[in-house]
Amino acid sequence: MLTFSPDNRNNLPRPTEKPWVLLLLAFIWLWPSILGHDPWKPDEPYVLAVVLDMLKHGHWLVPTIQGSPWLENPPLYYWVASVFVRWLSPWLLAAHDAARLATPFFMAIALCCVGGAGRELIGRRHGRSAVLILIGCIGLIDTGHQMTSSAAGFAGFAAAFYALALCLRLPALSGALLGLGSTVLFLASSLLDVSLLWAVVLLLPVFPAWRNKRYATTVTMALLFGLPLMLVWPVAFLRYYPDLFALWWRDHALGEMAGFARPDFFHDFGYYFKTSLWYAWPAWPLAGWSLYRRRQLDQPMMQLPGLFFGVFIVLLTLSGVQATKNTMPLLLPLALMAAIELDSLRRGAAAALNWFGLMTFGFFGLLIWFGWAAMNFGWPARLAGRAHYFSPYYVPHVSVPMALCALFATLVWVWALTRRNLRGRQAVTNWVAGITLFWGLAGTLWLPWLDALKSYRPVVDDMVRQQPAAGGCISAEASDWMGRLSWQYYAGIELRTDPAANCPLRLVTRPRSERPDPDWQVLWQGSRPREDDEIFVLERRKNDR
Repeated sequence: MLTFSPDNRNNLPRPTEKPWVLLLLAFIWLWPSILGHDPWKPDEPYVLAVVLDMLKHGHWLVPTIQGSPWLENPPLYYWVASVFVRWLSPWLLAAHDAARLATPFFMAIALCCVGGAGRELIGRRHGRSAVLILIGCIGLIDTGHQMTSSAAGFAGFAAAFYALALCLRLPALSGALLGLGSTVLFLASSLLDVSLLWAVVLLLPVFPAWRNKRYATTVTMALLFGLPLMLVWPVAFLRYYPDLFALWWRDHALGEMAGFARPDFFHDFGYYFKTSLWYAWPAWPLAGWSLYRRRQLDQPMMQLPGLFFGVFIVLLTLSGVQATKNTMPLLLPLALMAAIELDSLRRGAAAALNWFGLMTFGFFGLLIWFGWAAMNFGWPARLAGRAHYFSPYYVPHVSVPMALCALFATLVWVWALTRRNLRGRQAVTNWVAGITLFWGLAGTLWLPWLDALKSYRPVVDDMVRQQPAAGGCISAEASDWMGRLSWQYYAGIELRTDPAANCPLRLVTRPRSERPDPDWQVLWQGSRPREDDEIFVLERRKNDR
């Protein structure tokens, strides 16, 4: 017998937001900085290189870069990105912009699943609250807009989370969704993340709400539906590339903990705790408020996110890798838990959150507008000097449509702040509007300036202009992936890594403080602005003059 039903009581405060407004806000949040810039570190140059190799050579089972296996992640994100590139490039979008569309695709799936989980677990209108809290998290504005497999893994976690909430009502459908989410997670992340998810699945029957035939039906359906799908890629991988499969199993199958040959345990203590303080803001204080109000895990709405949070904290503690993107799945339980008591948030706390958002995004919004004026019109002069110092390759350019859109968004945000009778839901909505405004302004007004700062295109173009006309082939170290990828993508130059090529020129990457090799003559050197640890140097062997 079903032991739980969501809180669908009609005595909740009358909502002041319209559903379509909140949906529009979430839709707008998906797009800033997705289009209009070159691949940026840390992941985008590698992801794009894998996608282009797939389209050129048909390496669909094994991700490769310039013919070498790239086994950092399974291929799902690359497959989806390749589809977008095949459909949209070059007739509509550049290859990197088309590939980056895979990120809003997966993030939209994740937001829908989080909304569904909130409604199933907590009740009417709380799905919207969970989505708003999630996209209001500071860390997600960066990792949620990058070309990275983490976006696909996040969608897999979110789908599985929704399935575990849905099993209380529709066990067969939730079983299929759980199997599909597990498959997405495996094909985008690692066996370790799938094991973490299924640790939650197996531990949930500790709580009475999941200790019934419906939950058994869900788990059985998930295994019957998901396991065959999950095994298609590794079975084909093993059959056609057994040596590479062994390499993947040995060094990469466990994701954050490397592989089965020698698992990598324990990072610097406290890294993820300190990261979560800003990455998961404001979800974690709101989740703390819900925990304080409920005080015990006696309901499924607290049990599922609480168990997921606990299991994932164990993973992060054991992980040997430090990366902010690994914190993404932690936002799911925090957003769900934060939505539970959002409407009961005291007026003083809501006003404090609203004031903090007003001051923070008001300040950064003004800074972006003044910075845009400085970098394009030279006023204020001091700020213009700093803008040129940090991004000297930037050429002033004003897009009138972008400027008008940014102005409209700013005025809408200012209007939203004039609402009275502020409570928790309105404060979170204002916060999300502010963070969306900030990211939207940065992704429109500042995007060309940021691209000139972060892209390798100006560096490559500068070297090509100064390269000797009959210089011959150029060699590079096999480990210099960034140089090899950048010169191939932006200039069509394939840097040779075979010592037998005996190239008269070589491209080396070294810190600025390192002295050049006396046997080689420096022909050119360059770097991205303000870069000291990654200087590209073109050299010619002295005895080849």
